Amino acid sequence: MRAVLLTMAALAALGLTGAVAVVALGLYNVSAVAGHLPGVSWVLHTTFRNSVWLRAPSEEEVPELDDAELIALGAGHYATACVPCHGAPGQEASATMQAMVPEPPQIEEAVAHWEANELFWIVENGIKMTGMPGWPAEGRDDEVWAVVAYLVSVQGEVAPELELQTGGSEPEEYCASCHGEVGGQVPRLDLLSAEYLEAQLQAYRSGKRPSGIMAQAVTSVPEERLSELATHFAETADEAGDAPVASAELVVKGEALAREGTRDVPTCLACHGEREDGRRKGPVLDGQRRGFLEVQLTLWRDGVYAYDPLMHAAARDLSNEDIEALAAYFARR
Repeated sequence: MRAVLLTMAALAALGLTGAVAVVALGLYNVSAVAGHLPGVSWVLHTTFRNSVWLRAPSEEEVPELDDAELIALGAGHYATACVPCHGAPGQEASATMQAMVPEPPQIEEAVAHWEANELFWIVENGIKMTGMPGWPAEGRDDEVWAVVAYLVSVQGEVAPELELQTGGSEPEEYCASCHGEVGGQVPRLDLLSAEYLEAQLQAYRSGKRPSGIMAQAVTSVPEERLSELATHFAETADEAGDAPVASAELVVKGEALAREGTRDVPTCLACHGEREDGRRKGPVLDGQRRGFLEVQLTLWRDGVYAYDPLMHAAARDLSNEDIEALAAYFARR
């Protein structure tokens, strides 16, 4: 028994010595040109698939993904953040993509064998040692599902055409690919002041207001153009569609909630309603899109947005039904 233990200890010491030599002396060739040793790629890919299968949310958590506005929102983000590695549907992989190790699969191949819940986990978490990043903002499942909705449309060969940006594209054109063309969860900007919009752009840029989609967008344009962009979109009519009109019963419930308050939390209208002097303490919500309002209220309630304690306090006890009603009320107001 003693001989066996000594042999095991010697083997462990040799293994440790070899590992130290590989790390300290640089014996392992990290060149992407050299690639992996035989069998390593199979091991890594098998581990990858099993890891995703184990950790992906259940299929019951998958929302409806066939909404055209949701797909369009995901497509807009994919066009700028994902195309450089995975390409657009029907597009041949670039020479740079083909030279990467591991080579990122062209988008049709990348999504072919995954379920929606598995795609969600991949987009949200990224994959180690592949260059695939995790989602840039925590708690923004709504944005991740938008990208998944687009990927599922690619699977079904019904994906909308991507509006790919070129080096000569103006920031206004880039931003307008969502704002003014996509409804649903994308807000109307023409209801808001230029000063408010610029402040929000800076908040997205700093991470104060977490959003993977807007973080990508706001860091893709020169910072010195943000004020100009805010003014442009505050003055540009938004012609995108909106959700169907809510029932009168839902709107009435929303109005009652908006006019309620507590000793610690004022009514919604105290900040978002128009005062006698025509001013508001908070941003204009009247006529804003229901989908956007529902998402924003949920983020405040769940603490994903935490930069305004009063807003979090106002929303933290809202149920999903309350949020739906408030969104319906302000969208109709």
